[in-house]
This record gives sequence, structure tokens and C-alpha cells, in this order.
Amino acid sequence: MRGATVMQGQCTVEDLRVLRAWGANLAEIPVSNVYAPTPPYGFKPENLARLDGAVQAAEQAGLYVVLTCREGPGRPDFERSHEIWRDVLAQDAYANMWREIASHYHGRASIVGYDLMCEPHPDGEAAQPLGDWNVLARKITGAIRAVDRRTPILVNSIGWAYPQQFEVLRPTGDPRTVYTVHLYDPHYYTHQKPADKVSYPGFRVPGKPAEAWDKAVMEAQLAPVLAFQHEHHVPIFVGEFGCARYAPGVETWLRDQMDLYEHRGWSWAYWAFREWNVMNIERTADPADKSNHSDTPLLRLFKTCFAKNKQFLTAD
Repeated sequence: MRGATVMQGQCTVEDLRVLRAWGANLAEIPVSNVYAPTPPYGFKPENLARLDGAVQAAEQAGLYVVLTCREGPGRPDFERSHEIWRDVLAQDAYANMWREIASHYHGRASIVGYDLMCEPHPDGEAAQPLGDWNVLARKITGAIRAVDRRTPILVNSIGWAYPQQFEVLRPTGDPRTVYTVHLYDPHYYTHQKPADKVSYPGFRVPGKPAEAWDKAVMEAQLAPVLAFQHEHHVPIFVGEFGCARYAPGVETWLRDQMDLYEHRGWSWAYWAFREWNVMNIERTADPADKSNHSDTPLLRLFKTCFAKNKQFLTAD
């Protein structure tokens, strides 16, 4: 599958029909606070109803859906929250939240994945008894499988889902689980400012080994993911990737990435559809451009890749 992350604010049917018209077949939609992020971590039916609206819009546009949880019990702030790694009640509520979501969507043809936690990063909490993502992922998996045996589960690596941490990731034991990697590294290139003018291929990251970045270096970056796949015989999903649209060489950078994903048979979703100006593929290489266009070099590149999709959801 090939698609994009789609934030709930961009989940109008009209927007998603544009994504589908490009040839995409997947919308990765964030889950936000279906259970409250702070104690007593109660169920928030209005947030589940809001998620329903986003899912229904994707269905009407003819897109499959992965649900990926960014905020929930013990995780009120996606980037900086660490309560989830310290509070057993938060972890229990987080697992119960996923059980509620899975029970609610069980059997729905559009739902092709439950992504347990977007970019888990226990960081310094990893040494604490509750800081082991491998253990928590198994717990959440068990809660889902109590009510839904079939829908695939997606498990990120720790360390913001970057490839290096696949060396410490452990399979959950669930036979219908896909393992998820995100790739923006190095930010020195992908998140550069317009004035930086860091060009690919050939740039060197200050303070890092003096290798000049090219497709071979990118491939080496993904080696832990491929090794994990081969050792455990599991599928891989690239849940996020992207690059500043004005970065010199961005077309080559993204083409090289997608070539590697295609060669390995990995499904993917780019970051993100009509969300962040810096990585909006509907805009030109001019940093001042704030308008979406029906034809840009990056959009043409992605349409070429989307054209490989063969399976689509029948639109409502």
C-alpha cells in the first residue's frame, strides 16, 4: 500500500478524493485522546465520534485506513510526555483504549491497521520498570486481540521509530503484526532551512563520519530494519518519511527512498497530505510558495509511485 498521513483537520471527503485521484490507496489517520490523557483516563466518546468522521471520509473517498495513536492516556503531548512510562494506570488505560477502538472498528473493511503508538520514545525512562516498549506493546496487542483477531497491528521501534532501534525491538509474537519505521534522518538535510542549501547527493553531516550521503548510505541506514525483517519474517511499513520541498536534490532524495522501499516490498505513507508547508508536495521549491498546485515535480514523482497500487477500497 502507498499513501499519506492525513490529519483529522484535512479529512474532508473532497480533500481525500484528491489523494485518491493521485492513485494513493491508504490514509494514515491519527487517533487522539479517545481516552483522556490525564487521570482518571476516562473514555471520551466525542473523540471517538470525531475519529469516526475522519474514517468515514476516507471510506467515501475509496481509501484504506491505518489508525495511528499520537495522544492518549499518559501521553497528553506527543513529543514531550513521559507519564506513560511511569504510571501503570496510564498503561492499563492505554491498552483499554485500544481495546475500545478495536471493538468499535472490528470487521470494518476499510481498517487495515492499528498503529499502537506513533514514535514511542521512553528515552531516559527506558531503564524504569514501566519503560520497556517491548513489554507494553505486547500488553496492548493482547488487549486488541481479545476483541479483534484479524486486523493487522503495527508496532513502531522506539527512538522515534528510527531504523537504528530495530536492533532492540522484539517481536510481540502476534502473527498479524507489521513493524513500522519512520525515516527523516538526517534532519540536517530533511529539515533544513531555505538558506542552508544542503544538497543531495554528496552532503556530509558535521560531527558525523565523513561519508558523503547517497543512495548507498541511505540503504545502510535502513540495514537494521531489513535485518529484523529477515530474522523474524515479518512485514515492514514505512509509516512516515518526507523532506523539505526546497532542499536541493529533494526529488532524488525521495526517489531513492521510495526505490529502496519498493525493492523490499515495504508499504509506505509519506508525511503528510496538506499538513506542513515545508513538506507539502503540492508546492514548488520556492519557500515563499503557499499555494497548492495541480502539478509540481514532487507531485509527479509521487503519482508515478502511486500508479503501482493495484488494490483499492470500493468507495461508499
